[in-house]
Amino acid sequence: MPELPDLEIITGFLRWSIPGVEIKQVEIKEPLVLRCSAKDLIQDLKGRAFTKVTRRGKFLIFDLAPGEHLVFNLMLSGRLQYCRPGEKSRSYLCLQLGFSNGHQLRYYDRKRMGRIYRVQKGDFSSIPQFELLGPEATDPAVDPEVFQKRIRRHPGMIKNILTNQRFLAGIGNAYADEILFAAGILPFRRRPSLTSEELANLHRALGEVLAWAEKELKGRVGADIHVEVRDFLRIHGKGGQVCPVCGGTISEVTANRRRTNFCRGCQK
Repeated sequence: MPELPDLEIITGFLRWSIPGVEIKQVEIKEPLVLRCSAKDLIQDLKGRAFTKVTRRGKFLIFDLAPGEHLVFNLMLSGRLQYCRPGEKSRSYLCLQLGFSNGHQLRYYDRKRMGRIYRVQKGDFSSIPQFELLGPEATDPAVDPEVFQKRIRRHPGMIKNILTNQRFLAGIGNAYADEILFAAGILPFRRRPSLTSEELANLHRALGEVLAWAEKELKGRVGADIHVEVRDFLRIHGKGGQVCPVCGGTISEVTANRRRTNFCRGCQK
């Protein structure tokens, strides 16, 4: 699932690639992912251009003049690809836009869980969970004091809190593992068991991990925004491998189809 660092790179690339470029062709292969009329979307997008591409949490927002948005929630397996028409199409193509500059924007979704919404300017009320999003996880206004104040509203397991989009927007399963590893906190700890010092370490680790990941991805993804790069992560997805810090074995627990990785030696 694309998370904040991935989506920042995707947004950054598309921000300078497609605004102002006329949409010449609209092809819908899988209407199931649409939360709007396929017929109307095909008719209304042709001849228009996106004016801006932004992000809110895990949502990608494509602005259309004079006052509309096309909003993508990629969910678990949604991917966007920007390429030339001659490039071989991948499986599970759901939507394809052709631009006047000779490029295409393709949306693939293996599980067809992602959703595409069309909404009027500034009105995101029809998009589930959108208006309940907390501050961005990278928002400078979420300083240590604000972080501790917000997190004390949540009494549950610390990993679940980090992935709760009402707490902070943008963090998912993979980066929650990385943040907790960097903070030295087991993912199964409940928030009331954490000291003020541990919460301060968690806030620090959150900022450091997300900045590090975005920098790493910026140097590796380039135009291949459809490729998920996770091999540089230190612990997530590496159950059974050697911990890069203590040399112990990285543990893995799977519950509700969600994989959690941690180090029993480094995380207390």
